[in-house]
Amino acid sequence: MSVDPRTPVIIGVAQITIGREQRPAPEPLLGWEQVCKEALADAGVDPAMATQIDTVLVADVMSWRYDYPLARLAERLGATPRHMAMGKPSGTSGQTMLDEAAAAIRDGTADIALVCGGESLATMRDYRKAGSMPPWSHVHPEGPEYAFDLDEVQHPGEVAIGLTEGIGAVYGFAMRDVARRAHMGVVPDAYRSALGETLAGMTRVAATNPHAWFRQARDAAFLTEPRLDNRMVAYPYTKHMVAIIDVDIYAALIVVSQKWADAHGIAAEKRVYPWTSCYAEDPVFIGVRDKLWKSDAMEAASKAALTAAGVTMDDIRHVDLYSCFASAVNFGRDALGIAHRGGDEVTVTGGLPYAGGPASSYMITSITRMVEILRGDSGSIGLISGVGMMMSNHIYGLYSTTPPPIVLVHPDHAAVQALVDAIPQRMIEDDYVGPAVVATYTIMHDNLGNPSHGAAICDLPGGARSYVRIIDSALLAWAEREEMVGRSVTIGAGGTTGVITAVY
Repeated sequence: MSVDPRTPVIIGVAQITIGREQRPAPEPLLGWEQVCKEALADAGVDPAMATQIDTVLVADVMSWRYDYPLARLAERLGATPRHMAMGKPSGTSGQTMLDEAAAAIRDGTADIALVCGGESLATMRDYRKAGSMPPWSHVHPEGPEYAFDLDEVQHPGEVAIGLTEGIGAVYGFAMRDVARRAHMGVVPDAYRSALGETLAGMTRVAATNPHAWFRQARDAAFLTEPRLDNRMVAYPYTKHMVAIIDVDIYAALIVVSQKWADAHGIAAEKRVYPWTSCYAEDPVFIGVRDKLWKSDAMEAASKAALTAAGVTMDDIRHVDLYSCFASAVNFGRDALGIAHRGGDEVTVTGGLPYAGGPASSYMITSITRMVEILRGDSGSIGLISGVGMMMSNHIYGLYSTTPPPIVLVHPDHAAVQALVDAIPQRMIEDDYVGPAVVATYTIMHDNLGNPSHGAAICDLPGGARSYVRIIDSALLAWAEREEMVGRSVTIGAGGTTGVITAVY
């Protein structure tokens, strides 16, 4: 089959995972350099070819704030790239950077692009526990600490009920699983069991992934039952059910044109083609979304990507759904119509809780692993997804060892987003007092696993919504045993936000 010489193709991938027994890990900059050279070696070219890289894209990094991270990496590689850019802090970043590299390859502004990222967060945690800071290089003039503030992008009501405090996004994701559970009409214990079975399947994949942070299969009960070493974090999630971000993991991929690959003798079995992708956003504020149990942006973006490629999910053999929390997996399965696929059928890495989630770099690890899987199953198609922020940013990408179909027309992202934006939104009413109905909720827990307070989104009589707190200890315990969604409640004044004072 004739292939356009400007067709982008991934020729080399690599991942480095530094386990507990190998720590301290190198600082992120050195991890990026090493994994880039390993990706070049994987392609079968001399790592000295790093000097020819003309596009450098690096994921946002949390472990260390460098002064000029892109320039520092280019310097270590001996490269003088025409274009360099940092990815945005998001779980979608790996695919969006790959898309940027592929576009540059297609339009002729790049010949060899590097997409890389990674974190040394586990090593940073070790230093902090010891009361010190690592002796890493090129610190930012304002200091090495990461500067992103989740409060700045969330609704004041979400901040007031604690959805951004502590480990942040977990609470909003937990609320979504509760909303989905109620929509499906599944009782809480049965739904928790189903979550456990999904996640247990993912651990089985992680056990076979040589790059995974935790390479051990677990059963559902081990993951979901609260105990001293598995405290409840945000109902219905325990510690072993949520993403682990404190990892030392780096990944990189090399993208070139078909012409470049031919000219440099890249073996056919090394080539994996990024077919297409689509990105879309749900509203940032959780409460304004009419259907809290689904993602309109997931549905729109995934449908657009599949339609552009002329395939359906029946044609997709390998899948990696973003899996920071179980709701991301569940919403992703629902959007794609693959709710019947188990946990071991929706990830190639093992997922963020078990393979490890190096912040905004996870999708680079999922792409690199997908490339490895596809190389071993020539002709098959793989789909990966990314989720960013409080489950508002979504992206889907398709890959294969077969070049993309000639008839492929990439999705019109603006048109896809317009479809999502046209969906009516709920108004948010602050300082509401009176009757309401619970739309969704979660119960937050402290570092000992004890409930601290609850957060709920309630439907108001006029169709608006309000963010409220749950503070009564008896009600907190009851809400973890019974279904609270759909219950009529009374909201009373409670300082910065309303408080549920009675349930009917």
